[in-house]
Amino acid sequence: MKRKTSSAFTLIELLIVIAIIAILASFALPAFLGVQERAKQTKDLSNGKQIALALRQFALDNNGTFPNRKYGTGTPTSDYPSSTILGNGDSSNDAFRWLIPTYIATEQIFLVPGSAWSPAADDALDAVFGTPGAAEPATLLAGENGYSYMTALNDTSNATFPLIADGWVPGVASIDYATDKTVKGGVWGGQKAVVIFVDGSGQVMTVNDKVAIAVLRPAHTYNIFDNGHAAPPDNWFGTLNLQLNPL
Repeated sequence: MKRKTSSAFTLIELLIVIAIIAILASFALPAFLGVQERAKQTKDLSNGKQIALALRQFALDNNGTFPNRKYGTGTPTSDYPSSTILGNGDSSNDAFRWLIPTYIATEQIFLVPGSAWSPAADDALDAVFGTPGAAEPATLLAGENGYSYMTALNDTSNATFPLIADGWVPGVASIDYATDKTVKGGVWGGQKAVVIFVDGSGQVMTVNDKVAIAVLRPAHTYNIFDNGHAAPPDNWFGTLNLQLNPL
């Protein structure tokens, strides 16, 4: 008599297949997450470059200077020459607000994907183009911008000066980033930072974590955003160049 054979998998074979799938998934998942993060950084870099382009267009209309006054303090509100010079207590939102809607048509460009600084970007342009004479529109409020800003620069400043970057950790004088991705300043886990320069170029730069979690000026040992190196031979930022975080 012929013995009947079964084509079904045995329990051991099923367990082996499941184990192989789990091993393959453990290799694939980190690679997938890495691709996702690089895509977000590319979006971050693209948005930053567009903001820099708008800043340069603003400079063309304002004697070559990037926004260095606080929006909403002039007479009338949107008058740039009569507005107050930006100070330490102000935010990058106060500077970027000059760009909307003349140079940038949407608030969404100020969103840094995944940043705790900008969880609420909502594009309130219906308010920007509201009824003439109405109250000041709710534009670039807290949570609607993820980029920091260096003040008192112009379109002829050193082209390698960083102009905007991912928002830093709040309240830290050394201008650091964080390793915790869920907090402000930790969008890339203290590993990378998107930095846009005066000439409009930009890079995804490596964060140095040996002394401080910061981006160092290339070929130097101090923070690229440090405003205490104006004297020769550094000829870098001075105390008039303020480091403004988002709101």
